[in-house]
Amino acid sequence: MDDIDLGAGVFSQGEGLLLRTIRLLALRNACFGQQCHFELACGWSGEEAYRTLSVFVEQLRLNGQRRIVLSAPPARTATDDERSILAAFAAAQHDDYRELDARLADLTQSQPPASLGGAVCLVAQVFAMQGLLIRGETPERVAA
Repeated sequence: MDDIDLGAGVFSQGEGLLLRTIRLLALRNACFGQQCHFELACGWSGEEAYRTLSVFVEQLRLNGQRRIVLSAPPARTATDDERSILAAFAAAQHDDYRELDARLADLTQSQPPASLGGAVCLVAQVFAMQGLLIRGETPERVAA
């Protein structure tokens, strides 16, 4: 399973859930079905994780110096920006904070605020506790 090709549209359960939710939040489209699915998948801390992911999207919107390219919510492929987002969450799950900061700086094209990294870390850890792993393009996957 480590040879996932994000460009081919093959996502793990966690990656698919994360991308669909971010895409809908970015559209400012309240989808209560997706929110419920997200919260159920995240267990007892699902409501907090969902709100925190909302903060992440809003922080990207407010602090970004460029437009982030996202696919439509049902798309089975990931844009370069979406791959960077997945890589940021994967770095947080692996406690690789240098990589996390680098990915967030690339997405915002500026020094990311601490709240952006904090939001990623909280959601990534909730996902990890529920077995929703984000594989992303971490340095060790790119080198393999």
